[in-house]
Amino acid sequence: MSTTLLVVCHECDAIYERNPIASGAKASCTRCDAELYRQTDSSLDKSLAFYCTTFVLMLMAHSYPFLVMKTAGITQENQVFSSAWALYEFGMGELGLVVLMTSIVFPLIVVVGMLYLLVPARFGNLPLGHGIVFRIVRAIEPWSLLGVFMLGTLISIVKLQNLATITPGLGIFAFVGMLISYTAARIYFDPEVLWRLSMVKQLSSTDIKPNTLCLSCHSCGLIRASEQAGVDCLRCGAAMHHRLINSLQRTTALVMSAIVFLIPANIFPVMTVTTLGRGSPDTIISGVIKLMDSGLWGLALIVLVASIVVPFLKIAALCYLLISVHRQSTWRPGERTRLFRMTEAVGAWSMVDVFLVGLLAGLVKLGLVATIEPGIGATFFAGAVILTMLAAHNFDPRIIWDRALGTNHNLDSDSDLKADDKNSSHIQVIN
Repeated sequence: MSTTLLVVCHECDAIYERNPIASGAKASCTRCDAELYRQTDSSLDKSLAFYCTTFVLMLMAHSYPFLVMKTAGITQENQVFSSAWALYEFGMGELGLVVLMTSIVFPLIVVVGMLYLLVPARFGNLPLGHGIVFRIVRAIEPWSLLGVFMLGTLISIVKLQNLATITPGLGIFAFVGMLISYTAARIYFDPEVLWRLSMVKQLSSTDIKPNTLCLSCHSCGLIRASEQAGVDCLRCGAAMHHRLINSLQRTTALVMSAIVFLIPANIFPVMTVTTLGRGSPDTIISGVIKLMDSGLWGLALIVLVASIVVPFLKIAALCYLLISVHRQSTWRPGERTRLFRMTEAVGAWSMVDVFLVGLLAGLVKLGLVATIEPGIGATFFAGAVILTMLAAHNFDPRIIWDRALGTNHNLDSDSDLKADDKNSSHIQVIN
């Protein structure tokens, strides 16, 4: 067998040889269709260039006016941080903190962290503490919701058309450019360009013997022998386990908590729109109805799907996955893994309603002419969305394949994992 490097599917635990593929192509798992890796020529140069561009545009987007509203001879402008600050001024600091972290702080940490890694790598070196920086970036990338914030901005512009004249500022154009370059940087980045510089080398196909038990780092993908379970990854420092500890218990608790939060989120008002001294509180559902009555059917459909349909479908999907695993179902593991992947991908878009409330509260502050005040329902709704996202992140899809393939990984503790390893079936290397 050739000495080809190995790669592990993090969703079903299949091991593959990392063979060369065409430029721009991607390699997917044959069992669950998850992406394993993609081939990008000059990955380091391209990702570094786009992250540098993102950083410059980020500074511009946060320095210049974002939106300008004009009505009744009054001009009101805001910036990206205005939505978080407005929520704080209305006594909803916890919601303002969520908006601030997901729209400004987390994206900034990701971009600065990647520049910290890629600039030295461009000169053939890995910086001090590269492992922990890489883990931090990987952990908070799913919480950098720039695309969701932009969608909330577009919805707020459409929603305010009947109230005032909305003019985009220079900041919003910089934000759009930042979003595009940020997305391109993530697409072009291949972690392998960093780990080629590491002193710790990946296992090759010749290192895998018959009946060898392996485990991989869920952060950087380093493959090691199973007897080293519970030991920190030599490459990035993350704890290495066969499965996420107490995955089912954590996911179940988070899903139940999200269900509890969704009840007041749909009962209490999310915002109150007051125009010329008249207005009434709106819940999520009543807001959708008002948009329909105003003829904004497209906008109403977006809010309906993002704020009502997606959260409930995500909870239903997670409940189904939990029940199927508890019942040790072997039915269609590939389809259930794809269901989990879809659930994890769409969950963050429900935050669009939270960003919308913050943007409107920060922009519409015209005294007796018009004001928009956030309601307590928005806080509960944000809590429900965050809990469902955490539930998806804590669910380990490899458990689905444990049941389907007949392996028996005990998820309660590291000691049980080590004991079970002696009787577990080996992981096959698939060419």
